[in-house]
Amino acid sequence: MLRQVYINRTVLDAARERMAYIFDEFENIIVSISGGKDSTVLAHLALTEAHRRGRRIGIFFLDEEVVYDSTIKQIEYILSLYPENTIPLWLQIEFKLTNATSLTEGQLICWEAGKHKIWMRPKKSFSIQYKPWDRAKETVRDKNKGFGFYDALENFQHSRENTAFLVGLRATESPNRWRAVSKNPGYKNVCWCTKMPHGCASFYPLYDWNFHDVWKYIYDNQLRYSKIYDYMYKKGMGLQEIRVSSLIHEKSFKALVELPEFEPKTYDRLLKRIKGISIGNLYGKDSKMLRVQKLPKNFSTWIAYRDFLLETYPDPEKKPIFEKRFARQLNNRYVARQQCRQLVLNDYENNLPVDNKPDPREAMIEKWRALL
Repeated sequence: MLRQVYINRTVLDAARERMAYIFDEFENIIVSISGGKDSTVLAHLALTEAHRRGRRIGIFFLDEEVVYDSTIKQIEYILSLYPENTIPLWLQIEFKLTNATSLTEGQLICWEAGKHKIWMRPKKSFSIQYKPWDRAKETVRDKNKGFGFYDALENFQHSRENTAFLVGLRATESPNRWRAVSKNPGYKNVCWCTKMPHGCASFYPLYDWNFHDVWKYIYDNQLRYSKIYDYMYKKGMGLQEIRVSSLIHEKSFKALVELPEFEPKTYDRLLKRIKGISIGNLYGKDSKMLRVQKLPKNFSTWIAYRDFLLETYPDPEKKPIFEKRFARQLNNRYVARQQCRQLVLNDYENNLPVDNKPDPREAMIEKWRALL
């Protein structure tokens, strides 16, 4: 159970102490940034400490290509804060992203060679445009998918030695993030850290910050932030919806609904870049389509809908992945609806795992039947 314990010290004081500790322990420091609010705060804290000590640190950005223009402007802003203390590590290489909006083009190859005319934007002249590690030692998590986002991250990290990687994870965002931060004792038993090979470690200096702490720091230090946050807030979106990430994967495609309003030029380029974007724009928040919250009227049960989707799944290479996974799972309404979501969103990677258990609704009905 996640418990919050309050002590007589602010999270900002604690984060600055953690940052000082990291700089004392490591000569090589790399901050991973995404263009979001958390990584902006993390990078500013780290660069401020680097400037105070006259040190240089790496600012790492893995460019997914299909991101908001506002994200790119934010990355450029972070790199301009303390240029004399910054080693820009802007990675623009080919890797695969799941496209949750199309079953016929289920993957995007970011920065694909030969398609530079339809790239979302030109590559940066100073970016790293090749894989900066030994290809013979390259690892791939999922052979079915091929070299993906997390493969690029892991291989980059594993190519370094005695390096502290700083990540803007916050435990209050979700139970999964809390587990990621606290699952293993880290470097010298630091609890806000995870051990890595070759003398490296991932540190989470903001792990105990909450949403309001982040925004207060941005305000107090007069930092710029992605304008997408303002657009989302003005649209009345909840705190869990207000986030900046890729525009096409299975956890963020709903952003396509407002994208023509927020950044029309980005939307136009995205339409030319990859298939399924107009579908995501039309049905990204529809309860029957991509969100799979309401059963389509042509089907009497979620099981029938799942069987139809599986039978008509258009990619013969990915279909066996779903068949094998579903064969190990329960065959009830509760599980079938989640399986439908995986099929509709092309989630062969299992990024939206099925909660494989008896139907809670049926269990509740049986309970009341017994009582009454």
